[in-house]
Amino acid sequence: MLPRKQAHLKQGGPERHQRRLVYVVLTLMTGYFAMIGSLNVFLFHAYPTAALDYIGGIGSGLFLRYFHQSQNLRIASMGVVAILIAVMLVFVHIADGRAYSLIWITLVPPITFFLLGRRMGACVTGGVFLYIIAFVYLRLPQWQPIEVGLGTLLNIIEVFIAHLLLFQLYERSRSEAFAELEHLSETDKLTGLVNRSRLDVILSDELLQHERSGRPLALILSDVDHFKRINDEHGHLIGDDILKGIADFLFAQCRQSDTCGRWGGEEFLIICPDTAVEEAIMLVERIQQACHAQKFINDIQVSLSFGVAVHTAGTDADQLLQRADYALYEAKRQGRDRYVIAQDTSSD
Repeated sequence: MLPRKQAHLKQGGPERHQRRLVYVVLTLMTGYFAMIGSLNVFLFHAYPTAALDYIGGIGSGLFLRYFHQSQNLRIASMGVVAILIAVMLVFVHIADGRAYSLIWITLVPPITFFLLGRRMGACVTGGVFLYIIAFVYLRLPQWQPIEVGLGTLLNIIEVFIAHLLLFQLYERSRSEAFAELEHLSETDKLTGLVNRSRLDVILSDELLQHERSGRPLALILSDVDHFKRINDEHGHLIGDDILKGIADFLFAQCRQSDTCGRWGGEEFLIICPDTAVEEAIMLVERIQQACHAQKFINDIQVSLSFGVAVHTAGTDADQLLQRADYALYEAKRQGRDRYVIAQDTSSD
């Protein structure tokens, strides 16, 4: 089923995605540090490392509470990065760089770039890696061949899971951002209806279905009567509110299978699949009757004119639209507040 009206987007755009990312990361950090701290206490008896984990968990929990109350994205993002880097570096020192503890540093680039942006992320990542290079250089003469044990294995597994979660969050955020951009490109900003470019796509799809199945297809092109007068007498802001009200009104009057969109200016197009001329006339008459009883903003009375065209064999989308437009012109010429059925010109 084709959409008749696009859902309104949540406010915030990219910032909303980043807020959710910070919230999820802080929640995971709080639980993760608590779990790993307990493992270090009861399994490895590594009490200094466990204390570090618990400190990280407490810090993450406090920042999570602060973020939930203040919604300060910048401070929360910096808090996430600061806690992670501090815990990683202290852990590397406690482990003296052994047991693959250095592998944790690979989490710095994705986290800092996701939360702090490209410029700040590059600066923080560069600083951390310069520090690690110096750390490794000073300890190279003292290090013995690597001994692979349970601690080493856990470090590798934990970092792998952390990377997996991070990039899963990133991919989900990227997909949603792409969907929002696609939504914006198909939505009329003022009314929330699908816009002209999306209507063109839907009409082409419906015509293909019509050609394959032989189902009837009708177009209803409507125009707000004397809209220029409304703008002149009440102002363009009221005019915009009128268009919003008409969009909501038409959307409510359409059937579930119809697609209602803003064609341009004060014109609206309704694509009606599985609709013969008799059914299209019934729909238009119902809309007209409801419009006569409808009061818009400031109790302004509005009337609509309609041009109706039914698809016939050998008619493409442009020809069908042209017929609906000509029928609308005739309705205007004949006095407005009426509908005209386009004549079948396929035999001409």
